[in-house]
Amino acid sequence: MTKLSELGKAWGMYEGILKMGFWHTGYAEFHEPTGLGEMVYAPPPPKRYICEVCAKSYTNLERLRKHRFEKHPLRQPTLLIGGHPQGSASIKILTALDVSSVSLEDVTECFLNGKKIEPASLGWQLSEKKLAFLDLELRNGSARTRLKLDFRIADGFDLAGVEDALSRLAHGRDLSLDSIARFINDCKSFPSAGSYCDGVCHYLYGVMAKERLPDSGLKYEQYAERYLQAVDELSGIDRPLARAIRSLIAFHFNQFNLAEAIACDGILRNVAGAFGGLLEGFPWHFDETLDAQSVGTVENLLTDQDTLEILTDAGLGLLSLKGKSVELLKRTRRYKTGGYDRMKRILLTCEALAATNDERSYAEARKLARELGAMDETTVWNKAIMERLENHER
Repeated sequence: MTKLSELGKAWGMYEGILKMGFWHTGYAEFHEPTGLGEMVYAPPPPKRYICEVCAKSYTNLERLRKHRFEKHPLRQPTLLIGGHPQGSASIKILTALDVSSVSLEDVTECFLNGKKIEPASLGWQLSEKKLAFLDLELRNGSARTRLKLDFRIADGFDLAGVEDALSRLAHGRDLSLDSIARFINDCKSFPSAGSYCDGVCHYLYGVMAKERLPDSGLKYEQYAERYLQAVDELSGIDRPLARAIRSLIAFHFNQFNLAEAIACDGILRNVAGAFGGLLEGFPWHFDETLDAQSVGTVENLLTDQDTLEILTDAGLGLLSLKGKSVELLKRTRRYKTGGYDRMKRILLTCEALAATNDERSYAEARKLARELGAMDETTVWNKAIMERLENHER
């Protein structure tokens, strides 16, 4: 079998597994596997360029540069890759660079491995690198920026092999140290995609800790560290699976604008946008979004139980959501501990209660809203919902 046909076979298996349930009991009970080969792969959404300071995103790289120049001016000579300033002294590059993705700001002189080159030629030289370790020095008068560029461009066949290995883990519908160990062992055959494997593993270990699985070997509090390590490993890999994991992590940390910008088309992208709208003072959307129970997405495959529950509820329009207001209130009371998920649960529950025609529900909504009153990110939402509740009572 040729290398190309093996790659196609691996990707086909990966597409099929997106239709399946995964490890968590709640999901498996209500979602039966539909088999392989039924999913029609949709191409990723148009690329968006995200401001690393305020998380605003643009479809055009020049608009992002203009935004950054006007809103977040840079003083040091700076290397930008895909519109993002590279502030770390050591940069790991996992995806081949396009010439157009490399740009410089406030740079008058450029030295690559000690040799002076024209700044305009840097993009061409970096785009040719696959496996290399480079020293880059940028100058602007007396200002200096020194960077080390570590190129580890993975082979496409190896990337697909990691995804195929994950599909085999998913077939077992079991998340455990043993299943992750088998996944790691399978990925040893794809050495150039080591960072891809590491990023997925960090996320899986994080999910185990978050769901308090007994054999995780981690404390619950350690899941956040694992999530951040996953983002660090996956941020340079432009694959649907890598984007899905990064968007799920951003959504968990309530970074709704970022989650919406990098998520593939599906319920996560729509729900992140709806939550982002709440924080800007808009009421909950009135339309039903994609149904989490019927969509075969990477998010459904990989998410933990709490996040899946939130996504399922958040996929409802306002009329359906208010019909679940009593259930949502009971659930919010049951999960009294703090954390990022509680904020999302309170937002949803308050919106459902505020949509009812019931004085007791309004009182419960005000009580929950006060819990988020001291948070900077919910200030606009808090003011808006309090005004709506006052208008309902008149």
